[in-house]
Amino acid sequence: MAEAVKIAVEARDPQKNKGTGTRVARGLRARGRIPAIIYGHKKVPVPISVAREAVWEMIKKSTHLSYFSDAATTETVLVRDVQWDHLGKEILHLDFARVSAEESIETEVRLDVRGLAAGVAEGGVLEQPVHTVSVTCRAAAIPDAIRIDVSGLQVGQAVHVRELSLPPGVTVNDDPELLLVHVVSRAVTVEPTPTAEGEAPTQPEVIKPERKEKEE
Repeated sequence: MAEAVKIAVEARDPQKNKGTGTRVARGLRARGRIPAIIYGHKKVPVPISVAREAVWEMIKKSTHLSYFSDAATTETVLVRDVQWDHLGKEILHLDFARVSAEESIETEVRLDVRGLAAGVAEGGVLEQPVHTVSVTCRAAAIPDAIRIDVSGLQVGQAVHVRELSLPPGVTVNDDPELLLVHVVSRAVTVEPTPTAEGEAPTQPEVIKPERKEKEE
């Protein structure tokens, strides 16, 4: 489980376009801060800003749960949405949901594939069509990742949701038969038959209808 981090936040001025809007967001990012909002628990949504360095540290640690504090209060929050720029390099906005550490919540957890599949050493290809799964657990017990050991996979073998090894108290909401990772055979390319220089490749003979009748 990734350790929750404590981050100092700043409330955005509600008198300036409710602290939101393109101009406000650009100004915040120019100062090294990222606009965000906290909502949930039947409370009024609160627009805030977070230091860019703190956000990247949170992402680097794969943190789901965070403790936000300002001049007045401290809130336990869960990352619910991250908005990136069109290049996927800069974070433009964050959504955080209020939670309590003991409440049961649903969230996405990444899959961490470990090991070299035996089938790959024999010429197969490891494919991972799914990279995250939906889980339900206590907010304070969200795993940073769910590990899959693929070292024993041969060509044609796979790992499904039902085969995952889960931490205590964590359940996966996805279909138990959902395929997560498998080893497949490499596609075999059929090379054309070589011919003598200047000679056209041999083509299959096409039997015309009239010729077929004569042969019959």
